[in-house]
Amino acid sequence: MQGEEIIRKEAKEFHDWNIDESRNNNAIDDFHQIKYRLQDFYTPESKALFLDELQRLIILSLKEHRDKAHGGQPGLNCAHEAKPEKLLFYIQQEMDTLPIIAHQKKESNPVQHRTKVFISYSHYDIEYLTDIKRHFKPFFNKIDFWDDSKIQPGQKWKLEISKAIETTKVAILLVSTDFLGSEFISTNELPPLLKAAEENGAVILIVLLKPCLFEEFDELNQYQTMNPSNNPVVKMDVVETEELYVNLVRQTKRILEAKS
Repeated sequence: MQGEEIIRKEAKEFHDWNIDESRNNNAIDDFHQIKYRLQDFYTPESKALFLDELQRLIILSLKEHRDKAHGGQPGLNCAHEAKPEKLLFYIQQEMDTLPIIAHQKKESNPVQHRTKVFISYSHYDIEYLTDIKRHFKPFFNKIDFWDDSKIQPGQKWKLEISKAIETTKVAILLVSTDFLGSEFISTNELPPLLKAAEENGAVILIVLLKPCLFEEFDELNQYQTMNPSNNPVVKMDVVETEELYVNLVRQTKRILEAKS
């Protein structure tokens, strides 16, 4: 059994015994139990996985209640919903201090075999791409990593980009004002990547490089950002940047290695 499977199984058992069957009246009391349980996990990534699974199970339980009692809608002044909603709030606050755990938005389409990691970026931000590639380099023998430097002289570059997108499993978007303002990216790269995420199980991971109006782009801001909008890479110190890129590689590997 892999480490992630063990942690998620532990979270399921904890949820069933300590959350689902809880006799505490207040959500904060359940959360204190969660905080105590987190001490059993040494790394921030393990803590994040545990909370991620707890969050998923609480949301699922809340959805089941709403489906049965309120036709799938939140219950107006429903006492049953107040506690899990507060607990989700406390859990999310804790998760905001931990590494991001990435997810597929949709189930994979088994007809389309996707294995590639595609980097979409503005050439004004090439120094960030270079630094990210440094972190992926030890895994180039295991990861099919693609950016436009792979295009050889004489090749039809638009065709090569299109072919790469067709087999992309993880799309890493390096977002800045220059990225958002790129006509080529918005016309040729984003539409097929976002379609692959919506329909074919591709995963969009966003790294915010510089301050920009990312929140104004609804087609993008629904996807996970690896760092919060108030802390773009340009504001980070060296250690923060290294930790961000390490988690980017870790989550990419996790997605690629997950069973379809």
